[in-house]
Amino acid sequence: KKFVEANYKKPYNFSTNLYVTFIKRCFELLNENGLYASIQPMTFMYIKTFEDVRKFLLSNSKIEIISDLGLGGVFMTNYVVVYAASSIYRKTEKPKGESLFFNFQAYHGKLNKEELFLNAYKNLINGIHDKHIYTLPQEKFKIIEGWPFIYWISDGFREKFKGDNLETVSDVKVGINSGSNEQFVRFWWELNSNDISKEYDLDKKKWVGYAKGGPFNKWYGNLWLQLNWLNDGYELRNCDKAILRNEEFYLKEGITYSASGSKGVSFRYLPKNFIFDVGGSCIFPKNDVSINTLLAIVNSTLSFYVADCLNPTVNTQVGDLKRIPFVIPLKEDEDDISNLAGINIESKKHLCSFRVFEINFGQSPLLAFQGATLKDRVLAYLNYENAQLTHVLINEAIINELIFEVYELSNADREQVESKMGKSIGSLPVLIEAKEAFLAQLENPLAIVTEQIQNLSTTTFDEQQIREIKEGFVTLYQSNNDLEEFCIRHQINPINVWYWFKEANIVPQARAAEIAMEFLADAIRTLLQQDEDGIIPLVGLPGEDALSQRLEKHCLNNGFTSAQYMALDTLLGHTINEYLEHYFFDDLGNLLNLFRHLPKTPFIWHLSSGHYQGFEAYILIYKWNRDSLFKLKSQYISQRVQNLEYRQIQLQDVNTAQAQNEKEQIRNQVKEIETFTKKIDELIAEGYNPKLDDGVGKNIAPLQKKGMLRAEVLKATQLQKYLNADW
Repeated sequence: KKFVEANYKKPYNFSTNLYVTFIKRCFELLNENGLYASIQPMTFMYIKTFEDVRKFLLSNSKIEIISDLGLGGVFMTNYVVVYAASSIYRKTEKPKGESLFFNFQAYHGKLNKEELFLNAYKNLINGIHDKHIYTLPQEKFKIIEGWPFIYWISDGFREKFKGDNLETVSDVKVGINSGSNEQFVRFWWELNSNDISKEYDLDKKKWVGYAKGGPFNKWYGNLWLQLNWLNDGYELRNCDKAILRNEEFYLKEGITYSASGSKGVSFRYLPKNFIFDVGGSCIFPKNDVSINTLLAIVNSTLSFYVADCLNPTVNTQVGDLKRIPFVIPLKEDEDDISNLAGINIESKKHLCSFRVFEINFGQSPLLAFQGATLKDRVLAYLNYENAQLTHVLINEAIINELIFEVYELSNADREQVESKMGKSIGSLPVLIEAKEAFLAQLENPLAIVTEQIQNLSTTTFDEQQIREIKEGFVTLYQSNNDLEEFCIRHQINPINVWYWFKEANIVPQARAAEIAMEFLADAIRTLLQQDEDGIIPLVGLPGEDALSQRLEKHCLNNGFTSAQYMALDTLLGHTINEYLEHYFFDDLGNLLNLFRHLPKTPFIWHLSSGHYQGFEAYILIYKWNRDSLFKLKSQYISQRVQNLEYRQIQLQDVNTAQAQNEKEQIRNQVKEIETFTKKIDELIAEGYNPKLDDGVGKNIAPLQKKGMLRAEVLKATQLQKYLNADW
């Protein structure tokens, strides 16, 4: 490493990766007009890190051929999956003529890359047009800042990069690297809400919002995290591993984004009072452009296309965003674009209020929507959600059209963008009856929205097509199969899907189960909050109703009928008791696993003595403390053992097979409880003293290590890290 740093960092930096160091070394071995050929990752062609490499190559060689091979399919094994490019360079400071490029990016994972190349090369030799082949003078790469090897765009499109860019009209900033997420970062539900800041400059509370990227999501959302900013981040500033950048932008309103993922970059509104992570870096508009307008432009198909051109990998960099061309719209267009973006932000924010893990959570769909049965309530909510999301997608189609006009793209360039990114699904043809029904249910729509829908071309579908789409509704909302993905895959306008979904009356089972589980999470959290010590046993004790009994009363008090309460079984796919005993805790942890690299953080824990279920209880993290251990022993476990022993006395003279089985079960349960009690004693002796601000991970780790939970929460590496935590 020292050798590379000393010899390959100046005047051009080839030290950032060994493969580019290898390229430079090979050039050193070449004579004038000598040829160099290699297969290497394609990252050197685009990303900011390798800008010096590109400048060297364009200044000291002629690109003879680059074959852009895309992802996978290069090596004869499925275990090596990389973005690769093969290239041939001629060493010369006076390159002449055009360079030749082959583009196979569209063939992800295909193992026939050699065949594709040979066919394209044969067409080249025979003078046959081939869509994979491009030629241009390499000097044209210098038009775009950073000199990326973007060879497939037209000269007219390339000229767009000579004007203003995103950096001209905004500050694009990298955020914090905390150095220790376990110590400084929490999900909002891990904390006392009274300790979460609403306006830090006034209340100086410990925890402020923290944008950290997250899954692909446009317009609004992913605002789940909080950062320890007590005393202006005193502890963070004194952490050797932490890196604080661009502090002048902390707590300001802006735009945050998710930079990595197979679906590409996505941008969202960032409210005030948030600090941002390196994984959720931000854009802050300058005075001449509004947040809504800027958000609409960066969320447009055109911007996604440009970002993909500048960096076709799965990790978009700040330097890539800065280079996106920016054209300020005329006043009338800007008003329309800004208004449409504002509606999309508010629609997505409103839908967040129905999810239990969102900080603006208000009410479960099972309570917020009416219906004779729970199935009716689920369908009422899903129809409403589909309508809201369809409106968002229609607005996106209008925004995309306006952006194409603002940027004055030629028809050929527009076709190239849409060929790569796909047409806006909100502009696809619709059934006339679906169009009329959707327009009828809109409340105070913008004139431009009404006009867009009225002007959509109409179409018809045969019964087979409609039946196949309706049959697909059973898997809607599973994994990444949301409304937008469903429409893209079927190439169908969301208005049609909204209309057919209402007609089909089909409840997607996975989504229904998720809605029911989130309802239970909120209901059980409420019951545990109301409970004096936040401990509720699954089996009733003297003076202490079982959880299922309390849950039924809670549902009936909130407008459920007995039949509706029983219908929860159908939505969950299990009886209530079975679900509470075996599935809820694990499902809650999985639901709250919103960042895969962070631990699961269930706010309700299921304590279990083991297989025989001698003692089972739910506890709430907000009331869990050292005293809870003593209360578990002296009150809950003691009473449970007394009940079991009393039952043993009742059965001592009964010799039926059923009684014998029950006696054996009780003996196992009592023995299991003895072991569980010893584990509690060990925790007390070890000084276990959970504090809410330490987070779920640190507080639950000792319990998981001793096997006191119904399901494991932490991975092995996470468990060890929290057990060894010294903060």
